[in-house]
Amino acid sequence: MDIGVIIVTYNRIEKLMETLEQFSKQTKSPLYVAVVNNASTDQTEVFLESWQNEHEGFEKVILNLSENTGGSGGFYEGLKKSLTLAAEWVWVSDDDAMPEVDALENAYRYLEKNMEHLDSISAICGQVINGGKIDTNHRKNYISRGIRILEQPIPEEEYLKEEFEINAFSYVGTIISRDKMKEVGLTLKEYFIWWDDTEHSLRLSKAGRIICVPAIRIHHDVGWSEFEVSWKTYYGFRNMIDMYKRHMPGPCFIYFSLKIVVKIILFSILRKNVMEITILKKAFLDAINGRFGLNLVYRPGWKYNKESEFYGNKGKINKV
Repeated sequence: MDIGVIIVTYNRIEKLMETLEQFSKQTKSPLYVAVVNNASTDQTEVFLESWQNEHEGFEKVILNLSENTGGSGGFYEGLKKSLTLAAEWVWVSDDDAMPEVDALENAYRYLEKNMEHLDSISAICGQVINGGKIDTNHRKNYISRGIRILEQPIPEEEYLKEEFEINAFSYVGTIISRDKMKEVGLTLKEYFIWWDDTEHSLRLSKAGRIICVPAIRIHHDVGWSEFEVSWKTYYGFRNMIDMYKRHMPGPCFIYFSLKIVVKIILFSILRKNVMEITILKKAFLDAINGRFGLNLVYRPGWKYNKESEFYGNKGKINKV
């Protein structure tokens, strides 16, 4: 019962080096560690070549992509590769998700303990810690109640249990069954970034249970930030709308869509949050009409300038 590791990275060589070191320190090694280099423009490719030449207790695989396909494309390529490798369970994470040294040992222990029931499990995931605190945003339940869609973060007290069941995870220290991936498919690469993991987990939850095991601990020290408009906002809106369209009952999605339309109309009249509403309108129309992939306006590097609020996609576009 082997576990392989897929890590996606882009221009964060320092984070990547630290994360790979944590996998080298594991008290029980993975079968392999595969790094998807999403066309980084720093020294990531050079570093990975050196890293691969250092022999450790696991196989090292490198996928250097020719273009930046976003996190969604990177995870798609990594998980696609995992289907050709031997491990029956696949750990997925970003380059800034650092497992504690016994994380994999605890994961192996859980798999061995529950050997008779693994056919009913799609994924297991660990406890995510951000700045020393449990980050409940990475493990959730999405349910429909009447015509409403409810997003429910897991209460902290649940993490005192040995395990509990969820239906949605992030790609921060989640271990997916290779057989269940073959059944439901891979990451939707056309999302480009954001909500790809949540959508994937909802598909996986229909094929088997998703179990959170708090003894598997991952540090994801990215800070606690408030919402702000950026190029990522478009993908967040678009992909969330598409995910609800795919997975929520029809009446719930209609009600959800009507709320968006009302918000767009009302805020446009009041000229409130103009840029956010402009992006929301574009994202809504694209999601409904099945337009995905990299948007030509909201590309990596686009930054909102408060002096350039506008209706439509005209105005100043700042690049970082």
